[in-house]
Amino acid sequence: MKTYGQYFITDENGIQVFNPFDYLAFYEANVHPYTILELEDKEHKIYEGITALEFQEKHQVEFWDILQPVIEDKRLIQLQNELQKEGKQVCMFNMYILAKFLIERGKTRYVILLKPKISDILATLKGVSKISFKNEDGTIIKSESPKLIQIIMEAMEEKKDADQSNMEVEKVVTWNEVSNKSVMQSYFVNDLTYFLNKYFPIKRRKDALVSTKEVELILYLMKLFGLSTTELTNKRYWQLLAESKRINSMKQSYGQFNINGEKVIIPITFIPYSIWNNGKVDWTNDESIEQELKVGDTIKF
Repeated sequence: MKTYGQYFITDENGIQVFNPFDYLAFYEANVHPYTILELEDKEHKIYEGITALEFQEKHQVEFWDILQPVIEDKRLIQLQNELQKEGKQVCMFNMYILAKFLIERGKTRYVILLKPKISDILATLKGVSKISFKNEDGTIIKSESPKLIQIIMEAMEEKKDADQSNMEVEKVVTWNEVSNKSVMQSYFVNDLTYFLNKYFPIKRRKDALVSTKEVELILYLMKLFGLSTTELTNKRYWQLLAESKRINSMKQSYGQFNINGEKVIIPITFIPYSIWNNGKVDWTNDESIEQELKVGDTIKF
């Protein structure tokens, strides 16, 4: 059984000090999704979103500010006591920091929105009766000529298949900018569930991943960090966990960028115009989210 003593480490002076990053380190080593890529005869471990080390360095001076809010949170104290009865010595300071990290991880995953292809434009046109042309000086020329409209429509139809392998980027955005709340909730539920399951390897009822009290903790943290306005139900938790499997199964591409003079490889999802142009992207409902990339495809930034 894990005990509270595990949250203390010995510093360079031989003094026992509290370690608020124990959960963060465990998550990075055992839960954080990553892909191994071999580029230029070297293996690269590519994590999804910000890494634990980057997060820790970024927020180092802020971490001790959470002590008072955690100490004063009666719901966290209650859950801590109830989980202790199940043999789980949960440190709420570590848990608070991990939850904060998971929120930021979701906001530092990148997707690329693609501009419309000819086929996307044609799909939105029905009974075109007028077309407009814009000159370099900004003047607009309009025409209602059926013959001209027919020529343009036929030319677009003829070119639509060849246009499929050419992609042009509209903009690069973070995951949360194009995700609905259900998607953001799903990945949070999934990651925290698997963290608790692995960190506290205790037999659960009916071999469930987590106990009912652990579910309560996850749902309360979602509310505490603004992923939900109220504590969601146990039923909704299981729905979100199921939805996360669909999100996690989505294939990703990888891009190499030069950032501040350093080569950085990050996972990237290309989203077709037909998916994102109507608003938020819903990975849990759309049949095909990511633009499939094939050898010979070109991407213009």
